[in-house]
Amino acid sequence: MDIPIPSLLLALGGKSLLDCTVVLVQRKHMGRSFLGAFCVSLAGVDMLLLLSVSAIFLLGDVRILGLRLTRHHICALVHVACLAYSVLHWPVLLLAGLDHCCTLPPRPRAQGWVRGCGYPSAACLVWAAALFLVLEGPPPRLSPEPEPPLLPPRECRVYRGPQSAQVCAALLLLVAGALLCRWAKLALRGNGGGARQRPAIYRSLASFLGAWHAFVVLLVALSLLRVEVPGFLDMNVLWLCFLNSFLIGAVSAWRPPGCPREGDPEFPAFPDGFCDWSSLAAMPPGADAI
Repeated sequence: MDIPIPSLLLALGGKSLLDCTVVLVQRKHMGRSFLGAFCVSLAGVDMLLLLSVSAIFLLGDVRILGLRLTRHHICALVHVACLAYSVLHWPVLLLAGLDHCCTLPPRPRAQGWVRGCGYPSAACLVWAAALFLVLEGPPPRLSPEPEPPLLPPRECRVYRGPQSAQVCAALLLLVAGALLCRWAKLALRGNGGGARQRPAIYRSLASFLGAWHAFVVLLVALSLLRVEVPGFLDMNVLWLCFLNSFLIGAVSAWRPPGCPREGDPEFPAFPDGFCDWSSLAAMPPGADAI
């Protein structure tokens, strides 16, 4: 996909504004999980990329960390960023899931030093590993026909990796499978089961879809229409918050927290500002998942 450089700057600016807005609105939840720390680091990286590309485009010749960069380097810089973003989806999802499995109720909350030092350090290590994989890999081919060497490019060819589409398809299939499983169980039960407590997966789906139903519809539409989203856009803070809510719902459905009522000092504080998980917190430990 070829994008004019002014449109590229506009897209980077809109993404940075969205990232910073979500981080500021959800700031009290950002320091309580690995995914929150990674959201803050992603907002910082996006802002750094925007400022670097804007400075190179406007000034034409700048020095950053001792490197002389001209407009000929804009596409290379954006392409490296797209490749780095594209390899992060599965590692971030797996690390965030492991973090939630170890720290969500009824497990003890992460210690203060883990939240203050461990999560930011892990986020930095993930970024370093992604850049190492991109820079140590084979040099990418940016376009089938190279630009004339004396003229700066007017468009940049951006890249989208397969991981974002894979993660999106996996999440949508899991949500659809959970809905079908629940409906099938209700159909088999019929009306003769009497009043029963709603299982954990039903409460998780109700809380998750109540907050993210519009985003799920958007993901389904993008998948069906085969819309190609550039790699520097599909990894954003709102997408990570969506993953965070999904992982919290999945872990809580598999292992209900079973804590006192809201208002009690022992009531669990889920690291999520989008969904209301109070219905799950009221479930006893060992409740049915489905």
